[in-house]
Amino acid sequence: MAFFNRLQTRIFAFFVLLIIAVLSLSFWLSYQANQRLEQQYVASQLDVASLVFESQYDNRSYYLAAFAATAAKDFGLKDIFIDGDNRSFLVALNNHRSRINASLAMAVSAEGKIIGQLVASQTDKGREVVALGSEQNSTFRYLLGSEFETLSPFYLLDNKLYQIKFSPLTSGGNSVIGWVGFGFLVDDALANSLYKLTGLNSGFILTSADKMTTIGHSGESLSNDESMLLSSYITDQKSNLDYILWKQSLGDVDGQALHAYMYKSRSDLLASIDSQWLQQVAVLVLMLPVSLLLAFLISGSITRPIKQLIAQARFIAKGNYDSNVTVDSSVELQQLANEFTSMQQAILAREKAIEHQAFHDPLTNLGNRNELQRNIEPWLVSGSKMGLCLINIRRMTEINVTLGHEVGDEVIKEVAKRLCEINSDAFAYRLSGDEFVLAFKHCEHQSFDVLLSKLQQQIGQDYHYKDVMLHLQFTAGVSFYQPNIDIVTLLRQADTALQHAKVNKRDYQIYDANIDKNSIERFQLINELKVAIEQNQLVLYYQPKLNLAKQKITHVEALVRWDHPARGIIPPDTFIPIAEKTMQMDALTRWVITEAMAQYHRWQLLGIDMCIAVNISAENLKDEQFCHWVINALAEHHVPVAAMTLEITEDAVVSDPELAIKQLTLLRNNGLTLSIDDYGTGYSSLAQLKQLPVDELKIDKSFVQKLLENQADQIIVQSTLQLAHNLGLKVVAEGIEDKVTLEWLTDLNCEMGQGFYLSRPLPERQFNDWLTQSDYQ
Repeated sequence: MAFFNRLQTRIFAFFVLLIIAVLSLSFWLSYQANQRLEQQYVASQLDVASLVFESQYDNRSYYLAAFAATAAKDFGLKDIFIDGDNRSFLVALNNHRSRINASLAMAVSAEGKIIGQLVASQTDKGREVVALGSEQNSTFRYLLGSEFETLSPFYLLDNKLYQIKFSPLTSGGNSVIGWVGFGFLVDDALANSLYKLTGLNSGFILTSADKMTTIGHSGESLSNDESMLLSSYITDQKSNLDYILWKQSLGDVDGQALHAYMYKSRSDLLASIDSQWLQQVAVLVLMLPVSLLLAFLISGSITRPIKQLIAQARFIAKGNYDSNVTVDSSVELQQLANEFTSMQQAILAREKAIEHQAFHDPLTNLGNRNELQRNIEPWLVSGSKMGLCLINIRRMTEINVTLGHEVGDEVIKEVAKRLCEINSDAFAYRLSGDEFVLAFKHCEHQSFDVLLSKLQQQIGQDYHYKDVMLHLQFTAGVSFYQPNIDIVTLLRQADTALQHAKVNKRDYQIYDANIDKNSIERFQLINELKVAIEQNQLVLYYQPKLNLAKQKITHVEALVRWDHPARGIIPPDTFIPIAEKTMQMDALTRWVITEAMAQYHRWQLLGIDMCIAVNISAENLKDEQFCHWVINALAEHHVPVAAMTLEITEDAVVSDPELAIKQLTLLRNNGLTLSIDDYGTGYSSLAQLKQLPVDELKIDKSFVQKLLENQADQIIVQSTLQLAHNLGLKVVAEGIEDKVTLEWLTDLNCEMGQGFYLSRPLPERQFNDWLTQSDYQ
């Protein structure tokens, strides 16, 4: 009996029972979890198969429909269609097909005749071969009109199945003159792509009353067992416990039912899960002897520290360092509790003092940042209407330096006292030297003005300390509760508002997202811009300039865009200011000029002789090496200086006219054409304009867009043309949006025109297509 009264025995027995119970429960839970995991895994695989197939199918369908609609809007294709030049039409149709690597391209006349059917295939060496389809010049197998709109998205041609989309060709008053369609092949390649995405054997089957035809299948050919399995599942809806199966009906194709399927052996699919289960069982079995050994060791080690703690507790509580440590039965636990009671009281008192120091400011006894967070967190959780007012006491540094820190401390304590008297619903905290926070409940934008007025009255009272009178002032930033906001964000918003108030010399500012200059998106763009320049994520768009005298496109303006891998095309207004403020403008401009020179050579190979205009900024002109780099780069890339025009705004010259004129003169002396961009919106004077070594002016679009509607704009433009011509300068008019404005400027001998009437800025390929079809080529 005495053996079981020992604490070590009881602890060991308890651990043994606990370990057995825990291991038994773990085994049962693991088994149940494994069963659920298998079920969930199978279900998730089927869900994934369905989602992947729908995504692939919908993407192909959308892409075909969108491209067919785009091709149907091609005026060149329509003109050839109407002219009846079948050879040219087939060439144009094949060009459209090749852009998306379509396997089938078709065109059907309004009378139902197939006037174009191109089938692309791959040779054994992987070379693409395009041939006329077997239905060329035959009658289309489906009806036209509204029934054509509901045509099955699948087309069976020469025992090959195509996913196809048509779009109407219209002319005149939107009358349909024919149809154009493009299709992707449904074959082993598509099945293999589904297999790679899902890990399931995939394919497509056409079924009829007496046969089943495999259209495409991943991997090797279907075995007899697999064919029987799929036939039973697709036709009779009979599942098989040894396999997971999925199918999707895709409609009828020429009287046959089309199905997509995916399957896999259940044992293969769940092999990794079963292996994990066996490993878990092995671990549980191995844990039992190890756990028993550890329980025995732990039970023996527990009693020794307890006895030592009893002796140590006596030393601390009584100060008797010579007492002997006695050994008894389990009574020592009661003795340990008695001895620690007195220690708890002492520790509790010290913890209260430590906690007060951790959550309060020692000078003012106000709560600090920790106390603020502890008190405000319940408000945010409950969604209470509240706000934070971050207060900065002005001239505290001057007070400390001039009158000493003793006076500064007294001022801080006085401010704390006044803040506590503001309102019963406003709680004051001190964050740092001269920063305080007022946290106020039940206060919104509308009622804050009353609180601010009282705050100004309370803080603004003169403060007398000894023989010194001080007039206290403050600047405040305010942020209000928003759903799903935390205290850190609320404080950051208040600080942002405070800094904005300081910069704009205001007494206070309420936070608005528009003044937050440190947004996450902007911060990410700042970090990513350098990588974008280095990794060629930028792309140039080109807007044509029309020589009004020759009625010919002779110049273009190169405009940079950021083709962000995640955000898509980012306009220059978003990232150009970032480049200017982060000292990356020089690298950006050099990239644009280098790409423009490469574009010049690509156009030369196509027989296109084009002068390219590039914008440079004030930051570029501040770098005295920039102009030398431009001159050397043109020489190294064998680009004539006459093929490059540099555009600069008036504002860039105003910041440092002497240096700007020096840099521009160097460029001009080396043969480069210089242009003043956005003329009329900047700050340059006529005297400064006379000194600038430029060749042309670009009249800002704000004077041209509504030129014929505004008499004042006409006078400004006419005067600018006369002034520029008298100074020997050419003129480019921006913002031309209609033919009448173009003719008006031509009559006044304006040299160049640019605007949306001619074309919006276009990427290289689209610009080349536009130029080929333009009346001004």
